[in-house]
Amino acid sequence: MRTSKSGLKGKKGKKKSIEDTEAWGIADFDYVGLITQDAMPLLSAPLAGQERRDYLRDILTGCPEYYPALIELGYRYIQEGMDETGKAYIDKGLQSLKTHFSKEDLIDSYYNICEFLENNLRFEMAIEYYNQLIAIESDKANVYDSISCCHSCLGDTKKAFEIQQKALELCDSNHRFYCNMGWLEMIRGNPDAAKPMLEKSLELDQEDEITLNNYEVCKLMLEDRRLKNWDTYLLRETDYEYLEKLEDEGDFEEYEKQIRTHNRDMIEAFKSDLIQNPDYTPAEKYDILFSLKYTMDHIWKAYDSEYFFYDSVDLVDADFKDIMHTIILTTGDIDNEIFDGIYTALLEFYKFLEKRKVVSGYRSLKNKMLELKPELVEKMLRYNEIRHDDEYTEEEKNDIRAELFGDDVFWPFI
Repeated sequence: MRTSKSGLKGKKGKKKSIEDTEAWGIADFDYVGLITQDAMPLLSAPLAGQERRDYLRDILTGCPEYYPALIELGYRYIQEGMDETGKAYIDKGLQSLKTHFSKEDLIDSYYNICEFLENNLRFEMAIEYYNQLIAIESDKANVYDSISCCHSCLGDTKKAFEIQQKALELCDSNHRFYCNMGWLEMIRGNPDAAKPMLEKSLELDQEDEITLNNYEVCKLMLEDRRLKNWDTYLLRETDYEYLEKLEDEGDFEEYEKQIRTHNRDMIEAFKSDLIQNPDYTPAEKYDILFSLKYTMDHIWKAYDSEYFFYDSVDLVDADFKDIMHTIILTTGDIDNEIFDGIYTALLEFYKFLEKRKVVSGYRSLKNKMLELKPELVEKMLRYNEIRHDDEYTEEEKNDIRAELFGDDVFWPFI
């Protein structure tokens, strides 16, 4: 696991007086109102989608250089998969900052933008902005560390290693840089080289949780040579003997923690593979990960008194209709797009696990899902017709739910 960037600095103030203009004041008032509505939606739901983009554009009509609206509008377009349009708005926002505000404000905004891009899997775009940032940021080592992370996520570990070395050359006293180099060496399959990096990190900060965890992983990799790199560690076999011991001892808190960690690591391995998959755009990759996590959370809750291992493909196969019934029933805005997103996410995840020889049974699950899809879509559309229709009494809705979903209306937590 990689350590995160340090906290951002506070605002230092403006260079010019654009904030004193009437146009800026009106734009700021409207934008603050929008943010307040997000935080406290007392009278109406927060604006989203096209409505929010239209509102932001209206703000910019009155004040074209109002950078908070420019940058957010860029974010919104990127989240919709319109990266070029989004980038154009972000660039305008940065130009406004360069023209009217301090260098510190500009640097802070660059970090915020890059963090957003990384979270939304736009690593190439993040690298582009980091390269702009490095020209004005005095802490160049921190920027190199961030660029290295982006290259590693894109699968270019050679480039990532070269850039991480630059960070360490510029600053040899930051524990985070050593930790990240150790993590990178484990990705590259070099636990022997990772160990001294992690030990140096611990010398500088003995309590950093991420370094401590990575050091334990490194020792495990050195003890078990089947764990050839970070990826094989993430997809390691479940230690059922240890889980049985915890169960016998009644330590169910640690038992659940172990399963959640195992599940999280499988998702992380899948994410790494998906990021490098050329068949999907970054927006589609983000949606796949969101849909997968949403679906797995539903399945986890569905097996309330038991624990769900994400590699239990046979269980998903056997209970797939019931699982989809609960998702349809509990997802108030489900439509064809969300439905198809769930299908894509599950199929891609279990195809990946089978490719990595973690599971078998992907084809059986795929056939079951395709066979059931017409029936499930029909039920979803029928239920959507009455879900929010006040002309139906609650008793009538219950009857239709029972007709469509049978006992799954109660399975097991609806």
